[in-house]
Amino acid sequence: MYSIGEVSNLTGITTYTLRYYEKIGVLPNPNRQDGKRRYSDHDLRFIRFIHGLKQTGMNLEDIAAFTKDGCLLNLDDQDIDTNATIQNRINMLAQHIDQLEHQIKQLEAIKEIAQEKSDFYLAMLKEQTFKAHD
Repeated sequence: MYSIGEVSNLTGITTYTLRYYEKIGVLPNPNRQDGKRRYSDHDLRFIRFIHGLKQTGMNLEDIAAFTKDGCLLNLDDQDIDTNATIQNRINMLAQHIDQLEHQIKQLEAIKEIAQEKSDFYLAMLKEQTFKAHD
């Protein structure tokens, strides 16, 4: 079991942010021992996944919707339609993946322009060096 400080160190997410994610429903409330938050390895994996979604540009509202029912592997509540929840998560991830693919294409285009500019400047530098030695 991990303390909130240990989770912060392991994930790079501040303790303030972890508490905020709990408050807005992005993360479920962790177990507590002696009034202190305690996180399992499973919780840690889930937090890393959520952090990955955030780092790749998914907004907190979508992440909260994604995690609304918590971990489906741990659900005992039969009132939740797990098939619908799973399909919803698949759709959300597919949409997110499409957005990431679009961002990747944009970044590749920007990288190509930057490489062309760098090559141009390298050629200029070589030409100036060549002229200086003549």
